[in-house]
Amino acid sequence: MKNHLKRFAPLLFVSFFLISLGVSAEENAPASEISINGRAVAFSDKETINLPLLSVENGITVDVVPNNGETVLINGEEVSDSVYLAISSVTREDVLDIVIFQGEETLSYTVNLMPSTFPDYTTEGESTTDGDFYLTTYDLSDNYIFKLNNQGGLIFYKAITKIDENGEEVSTNGLDFRKQYTSDGEVRYTYMPYYADSFADGDCSGINPGCVVVMDENYDVIDEIYYTNENGEEILIDPHGFIWIDEGHYIVTAYKELLVDVPEDLEADDNLADLAVLFIQEVQDGEVLWEFSSADYPRFLYESSEISWNASTKQCYDYAHFNSMAIDEDGNLLVSCRNLDAILKISREDGSLIWQLGGDYDEFGLTEEQLFSYQHSIILTADGSYMLFDNANTANATKLDKSSSVVRLKVDEDTKTVTDFVRYQVVDYFSNYMGAIREVDAENSVYLWSVGGNYMADFLAHPEWSMVEYTEGDGEVASYDFCFRFEDGKGRLYCANKCE
Repeated sequence: MKNHLKRFAPLLFVSFFLISLGVSAEENAPASEISINGRAVAFSDKETINLPLLSVENGITVDVVPNNGETVLINGEEVSDSVYLAISSVTREDVLDIVIFQGEETLSYTVNLMPSTFPDYTTEGESTTDGDFYLTTYDLSDNYIFKLNNQGGLIFYKAITKIDENGEEVSTNGLDFRKQYTSDGEVRYTYMPYYADSFADGDCSGINPGCVVVMDENYDVIDEIYYTNENGEEILIDPHGFIWIDEGHYIVTAYKELLVDVPEDLEADDNLADLAVLFIQEVQDGEVLWEFSSADYPRFLYESSEISWNASTKQCYDYAHFNSMAIDEDGNLLVSCRNLDAILKISREDGSLIWQLGGDYDEFGLTEEQLFSYQHSIILTADGSYMLFDNANTANATKLDKSSSVVRLKVDEDTKTVTDFVRYQVVDYFSNYMGAIREVDAENSVYLWSVGGNYMADFLAHPEWSMVEYTEGDGEVASYDFCFRFEDGKGRLYCANKCE
């Protein structure tokens, strides 16, 4: 008999739910077999259980096979075959109470449909655009990729974990959760977990390498993507950015620690520098189509804001610091390098540098009002403009003291000029790193903005919102359609995406 638990609101039917719980050899463990959406529940001696992954799109089916005369109750109803829960989103109050009677013994378990470690959040408004919000927490004790519907309801989450040096599964950071499609129309989900604290010894704390995790339409992991080095070996990638083109076809980045010869006029120790050299490559069906190396361009050494030349061989310098990329209208690659204050355009034919926008070697004659610094999240808008999140770390670069902003500009690549420029603020807040901008409705000028930011000792105010979906009008923010905030004001998002 199939039952409906009436404490849950009805919903659509689409996806999948996974549970992986600790195994226990307790003598009073239930003999009955219980599974959730086809996955066996391994009971431990804990009375309260958090789920590592949940999608409500398909609802939840609990299957029970009673053994040894046990009686199983799910939320107070006796179940001897299966029970179905139709739900639209999950909250703290949504649980499965499982009670198992073993003769005179009673075993009780509570399964949280929203984990106790999931951060508390609030939302305001309702999104007017199609699709769900795809979000990633950052630097919490337990991090998640997760989805919200247009009303702010939690409809999917997955704990982001890695295996540590002791072989234990532990929480880690993850970036850039997205929905992708193959050329055949099949759904894929990708995100980028951190697998190591740093790729090298020294001052490379901003580089925490990992991989790209690829999941199918049911959120089952089907692949992991790495960088292919010159020996054909897979090495950890930089998780700040990844471009999915098709199954087996992607653009990915990585760093290699190299001792690089530098010009004498830089007066480096022994004319050498220990650098985190940025590599970018496009791969299709296992073949590397082209590769870019920042070491091929000595001018980056002159304009980097991160190198102390009198100690150049004593620590590894993240001198370029890649943080996002996008494909331009002509098919070539746009790359944001934070520590160069620049956007680079790279050829997808041979990996060569085509031009540079911003930084000391700017080729477009940016005025003082148009300068940006330590920027993130380069995107191409539907009208052919470039849009980025200007962190504005360099003093007075934007004339907005201690405040970050969004920059949108259009360029003429033939004349190397800026033909249109606008700067506007979404929230009056200085985010000294992280921050993302997405275009979600070009016709109505609707954008999605999210801020990470480091809460500095001398700048204690937290942003009012971690993410807003807003409508732009004449360089101003005309209205907020939907806002998301962590209740304690301290939680951070790396970036937000809106996917259909």
